[in-house]
Amino acid sequence: MTQTLAPVRPSSRTVLVIQEIRNYATSPLFLIGLVLLVALQVHRIGWSRDSTEALTDAIAPAALIGLLGIMVMAGLTRRSDRAAEAAGATAVSESERTIALAWAVVVPVSVTVIWYLSTAWLILSRPPADWAVPSGPVTTSYVLSVIFAQSVMAAVGGPLLGLVIARWLRFRGAAALCTVLMVVVTMPLQGWFESTWRWHMVWPWTHWYGPLAFTAEGEPVHWVALPGSPQMWIVCLALLCATGVTVALYHDPEGPRPRLRTVIAILLAAAVVALVLTMVTGLPHAFHNPLIAAPA
Repeated sequence: MTQTLAPVRPSSRTVLVIQEIRNYATSPLFLIGLVLLVALQVHRIGWSRDSTEALTDAIAPAALIGLLGIMVMAGLTRRSDRAAEAAGATAVSESERTIALAWAVVVPVSVTVIWYLSTAWLILSRPPADWAVPSGPVTTSYVLSVIFAQSVMAAVGGPLLGLVIARWLRFRGAAALCTVLMVVVTMPLQGWFESTWRWHMVWPWTHWYGPLAFTAEGEPVHWVALPGSPQMWIVCLALLCATGVTVALYHDPEGPRPRLRTVIAILLAAAVVALVLTMVTGLPHAFHNPLIAAPA
């Protein structure tokens, strides 16, 4: 016999969305990341007030909110599936549950937007050192766009990746394994190797600037800003996030798969176009700040 799923009324859908938002906001792993991020930001804004160091602080929300968000969302998805199985014939469809889970990203995004605004305020009110960025052709818009992509977009992409993983990879530890793989692949694509500078933006999290020019002894001496358009990179990342939601929805055998295939193809094509534009627009070449960076 085929199990009949109860239709979801708008009011029921809203309740489900609110429930998943609450579940995300009360997740112990999310709360741990939140506490650590708040502590780091309070130190940066209220104590050190070093806007130059703040230029590379986006790794904090990316790791504590975005990366941990992979495992948070994967756990919530499994929890939702178990609840649906227990409910039996009264359960809502997998697609409806997937949409509700996707809405839960408003929690990490809200936190990271607050972090971003406070960081942007620090950088604008206390301009970074001349030997860093912005400098020369590297504009303030370039810098703030990079920070937005590395923080806010990571807070969207991490949890949505966790949703896709939980939908398609059913083995135990899949989310943790993918999180580790993300870290392993991310490390060599942070601009340490000049051969990656032209195409570094193919990865969803990468440095766009920093003390990347070294002496023969391995000491960083000059800041470098990498080529490309971080603004178009944000568009590319947003399209990839939308693709992730659609891929997660595609897992439901009761869903409109032919239509979803078309949407996935369109989103991927648009993401490729945005990636190409990221590479060919914006800063045409790597910019080496001629001023020597102060020792850390």
